[in-house]
Amino acid sequence: MPRDIAPDSLNDAPLQDSREWGLSRIVAELRESREELHRTRHPLGIRELPSRDAILKIVNGLRSALFPTHYGAPDLTDESVDYYVGQTLENTLRLLHEQIRRALRFLPEYRDTNDSQLNTLAFGIAREFGAQLPAIRALLVSDIKAAFTGDPAAQHITEILLCYPGVWAMTHHRLAHALHKLGVPLLARFINEIAHSLTGIDIHPGATIGPSFFIDHGTGVV
Repeated sequence: MPRDIAPDSLNDAPLQDSREWGLSRIVAELRESREELHRTRHPLGIRELPSRDAILKIVNGLRSALFPTHYGAPDLTDESVDYYVGQTLENTLRLLHEQIRRALRFLPEYRDTNDSQLNTLAFGIAREFGAQLPAIRALLVSDIKAAFTGDPAAQHITEILLCYPGVWAMTHHRLAHALHKLGVPLLARFINEIAHSLTGIDIHPGATIGPSFFIDHGTGVV
């Protein structure tokens, strides 16, 4: 019977096993590509990059806080919903603070800013973003109502929140636009591209869109 090999044990395989694949040459050529032939590293040598997984968690957390009974925990009650929203925002804004700090390093104006100052600046941006969430929700509600009014096939608001890709795209855009205006364009672009990959709708995060905006069939909208 073949012996099961735990994934972690692959890192401990004897060096001679790698000769089977010619890994020494491949690794050396990949290093040459990275360091000399085809450099893709940022000119400042930044290693601590924003995390796509973390940004996905941030977007999901923000959506859950904005519309907790639709995107949040399934067992929420009138008594527990405020606690849930507060706890979700606490966790989400902490994640956002860290991702903002990482993203700011890519802006030339913060090239020489020390870590402590950058961390303080990132916290301030995350805090201001959090303060804007009620206004962002108001815009999204106007978008949802526009979808309900504009689409005779819509049965109820819940259907629009759960099923309409245009609403998903606008949720991402409203969040991304706020971050763009606060001076974090890289994070805003991340959020925009997440929506683009999910819905096929590509809205530049710098675009200013007023209330009551409805996209019906949005595939390929740019």
